[in-house]
Amino acid sequence: MIWFVLNPKSGTTTPAKRNKIIQAINKQANCRLILTEYAGHATEIAQQAVQQGISRVVAVGGDGTVNEVARGLVGSDTALGIIPIGSGNGLARHLNIPLKIDKAIQFAIQQPTAQIDACYLNEIPFFCTAGVGFDAFVANEFAQQESRGLKTYAKMSLKSFRTYKPEAYVISHQGKDYAKMAFSITFANATQYGNNALISPKSKIDDGLIDLVVLKPFPFGAAPIIGVRLFRGTLPNSRYIDMEVSEDYVLKSEKPLLIHFDGEPLQLDTNEIRVYIKPKSLKVVAGVVE
Repeated sequence: MIWFVLNPKSGTTTPAKRNKIIQAINKQANCRLILTEYAGHATEIAQQAVQQGISRVVAVGGDGTVNEVARGLVGSDTALGIIPIGSGNGLARHLNIPLKIDKAIQFAIQQPTAQIDACYLNEIPFFCTAGVGFDAFVANEFAQQESRGLKTYAKMSLKSFRTYKPEAYVISHQGKDYAKMAFSITFANATQYGNNALISPKSKIDDGLIDLVVLKPFPFGAAPIIGVRLFRGTLPNSRYIDMEVSEDYVLKSEKPLLIHFDGEPLQLDTNEIRVYIKPKSLKVVAGVVE
């Protein structure tokens, strides 16, 4: 038995297209479709699936829905599948999951599984990226918009760039402290945010390590070049980038931190976070894992 979990409020699809997705899933043998009803419901469904010995739970939605389902499966023998209908589809893209719905459904049912790492930020699970600074600020602004998609995200990024100011952080790992002024700081388990924006192109999702990407303050004129590098996968070559690799980090700021995890914003009531990894603790339905 395979369960499909669909968030009816998730993704960028129209109601008509969503109905087609529902019909396509309902046609599959030995599959059950469950619609979520509230925030966190997808995690509860995933946990129930584990208890009942369900072999696969397929998240139908965006990165937020994928995160909710995945957090309920970590440490179990139940595999995560993905039907990507979100704005960025970061984990699906990294795992080489088809973006076309019909192909993604068959992929979720038939494709073999692999083990990947799960990461945590103050006990909050993430599977692609998490971080602070500009990216978290934009994620918070984006979450408040009525329309979704790359166009809206790009619009909010440009608007935010005009007003956002770099901040001071202290990052600790491997017994050393590093004081840094940063425009953004990303903890990467996978290569990208989504939409093939490759913030950490060399990240491997099953190596037991978290890649730290610090984007230092840069002049306004460098922004277009940084943007091009982001999508071409050459960002590490920029002089405005510092990168480290470790199993865990502690980050401190002068004020409570606004974070993002897999694109979801969250305002914390603490100025300190710990980021760590649980190697190969999540089973996924995937193409070639990198």
